[in-house]
Amino acid sequence: MKKKTIIIWIIIIAAAVIGIYLLTRPTVLGNMKNSYTEQITTASDISFSGEEGERIKFSFRSNIVNGELNMVLYDSAGNAVYTLDEAKALETFYTLDSSGIYTLAAECKDFIGEYKIKVYKAD
Repeated sequence: MKKKTIIIWIIIIAAAVIGIYLLTRPTVLGNMKNSYTEQITTASDISFSGEEGERIKFSFRSNIVNGELNMVLYDSAGNAVYTLDEAKALETFYTLDSSGIYTLAAECKDFIGEYKIKVYKAD
């Protein structure tokens, strides 16, 4: 009887932990992942809507073999509002200045390598 009670409590606790995680995990707004083995000049982008004052989290990984890779966030008017620093691994935040559609662009120039970025709503 004790074993059954312990097993039931373990199941209840595990379900509670999973439920709390699912309710509090950050919302993914978008992601990009590309890999190039030959030199390329190109751009990829993702768009998401945001409200003024929202905190956005960027989780970025890259391996630049050659060339340039710029990650730039544009507001709905097309203005560059934030540029991510170049790094092999980067976790950073940005607070949106206004409500609207934002676009994150990966701008590659003579680029060889790979990158991966996820954008989350941090609040």
